[in-house]
Amino acid sequence: MSPRRSITITWVTTDPVVELASRSFVKIINPGEGALILERGHASRPPARFNRPGQDALYLSPDETSARVAIGQYITCDNRDRVLISLEVSACRLLDLRDVEHSELYALARQPWLAPLKSGLEPPSWIAADLIRAMGYHGLIDPSRRRPGLWHITLFRWNTPDAPNVRTNGEEQPIRLEPDFR
Repeated sequence: MSPRRSITITWVTTDPVVELASRSFVKIINPGEGALILERGHASRPPARFNRPGQDALYLSPDETSARVAIGQYITCDNRDRVLISLEVSACRLLDLRDVEHSELYALARQPWLAPLKSGLEPPSWIAADLIRAMGYHGLIDPSRRRPGLWHITLFRWNTPDAPNVRTNGEEQPIRLEPDFR
């Protein structure tokens, strides 16, 4: 991995944090992986928009439509059979990237992450996530780049004394997804 780029971020000192009350979220996963998604500290965790390889991050959506949009670009004809799992998340503090006061962070977070990673560069979204982690938030609210109006959350910490509790809520529900060939 190449060295980090130097990026200067400034923001207003007010704190438009979202104190999210306990609520249900969903995630689309491979069948049988429900217990795995809540585990932390796996060196084999793959990289994603807001986490480096091996770094904890739990990606959730408020409803099935949002979850389908989030995973759509990763579905192929060979991996369309998935399950929808519901999770209960206790109250948590999230930085809301939809808020205009965090537009500089969102400008980093919304940049493509796969192309830089494949080129051996550090994705700008990892830098945004590092800054949000350093600010002490449990995670973030990320507006959908693919469908305006939808959103997702990413938790950086869960199921520890200083973080929200997350538990599965119900059985896995089989779903079938269509590849997004845009």
